[in-house]
Amino acid sequence: MNIRSIIHAPRMPKAALLLAGCTLLPLAAAAQELTMWTFLNPAATSPRDVALKQIIEKFEAKNPGVKIKVENQVWFTLAEKFVMAHRSRSAPDIGWVNGENMGLLVNSNVAEDLGPLITNKWTPSMRKDLVLPQAYEWLKKDGKQHALPIMALSLVLFYRRDLFREAGIDPASVKTWDDYAAAAAKMQVTKNGQVERWGAGLHLSTDKTTMSFGANALMAMQNGQLFGPACKPMLANANGVKALEMQADLIRKHKVASPESFAYTLDDVVDQFIAGKVATVSSGNGRFGNVVQKATWGKELGILPWPSFDKAKPGPQLMSGWFAAVSKDSKQKEAAARFVAFMTGPEGMELWTEPGGQVPLFHSVFEKPQFKDSRYDYLRDLAKLWAQSEVWLPAECNASRTFVDLNTATQRVVLGGEPALKALREAEAATSARQ
Repeated sequence: MNIRSIIHAPRMPKAALLLAGCTLLPLAAAAQELTMWTFLNPAATSPRDVALKQIIEKFEAKNPGVKIKVENQVWFTLAEKFVMAHRSRSAPDIGWVNGENMGLLVNSNVAEDLGPLITNKWTPSMRKDLVLPQAYEWLKKDGKQHALPIMALSLVLFYRRDLFREAGIDPASVKTWDDYAAAAAKMQVTKNGQVERWGAGLHLSTDKTTMSFGANALMAMQNGQLFGPACKPMLANANGVKALEMQADLIRKHKVASPESFAYTLDDVVDQFIAGKVATVSSGNGRFGNVVQKATWGKELGILPWPSFDKAKPGPQLMSGWFAAVSKDSKQKEAAARFVAFMTGPEGMELWTEPGGQVPLFHSVFEKPQFKDSRYDYLRDLAKLWAQSEVWLPAECNASRTFVDLNTATQRVVLGGEPALKALREAEAATSARQ
């Protein structure tokens, strides 16, 4: 066919012309799909699940070429799985890591440096806006920003205001561990020789657990420390014995915690708390909204300052949380960092606060008119507790299983009759072997 015949050929419909020439036109750029591992589920209905769903939707609307694919994981093994996935080159673009496993992340060198991608671009006003600047410094090693905080959490002591009122207990009067044991006994309910509601809910399992009452008491006596130089654990000492004996006595002497506590995970005792089977329980503050939503008495939920052996000062608020890391193996680091910056920045933080129920990590978010309402008072109260008793364990120290080691030591003391110092020496040796 010559040029004249082409020019004078019958005009083709536009759609047919486009189809006929489609092989000559450049293909539209395919949408980028980023895989993210998290313990949350955007299809679920808890406050944090809903917040994540809205954050993803808002980000995708602003970045039409990027899609976020969430792959739900078990929270307790999420960090380990993320690190191990790099060996088989199957890691997601973005992984969530909990604070207790931060040592595993920073020592494995599997995370991309978010300094050049995100934090080096922050303005001075952005840095001044941070509520917990220490959290960002905590995530650095050798100048590398391994992750960014999604939500800061501390291990808090949940209590029910209604049960305290019924028992005639002023929450402000619970300052020492003896005060706590006495208050727990007053709220305990026994009928026909069977305990229907325990005063204290302890999670002393060696699975899916975190800081116990004993660990908090130990840190309080050591200025917030569980580790010395070079991540040498500080467990087998007089402080450790006092803390471990206190925890054991909640079961064997005061009898305000179930002997079955050694089988209970963190999830178990939170469920028991919601069901009214225990009067007090420790958990990450991130579950506050979930408890309020699920418990029939949810509006009575409060956070009690940690008791201590020193009346003048409450126990420490052990800071932890969930943090976002971009895989060094990701083929889409720029897009992944863009989502992490959004999820952990002021826009994302507004949604983590409402509907997520988390303390916003930027002052400017807390200053917004919608957060002046009294229903956010508990977040302000928690921020005050952080300012008063904030403690960060060294990020490079592997602390996650240390809490398991302390639970195992308590089990040996209560069930095996082992001397506390001997049990703590075994715990210390187990922790040392992981550093």
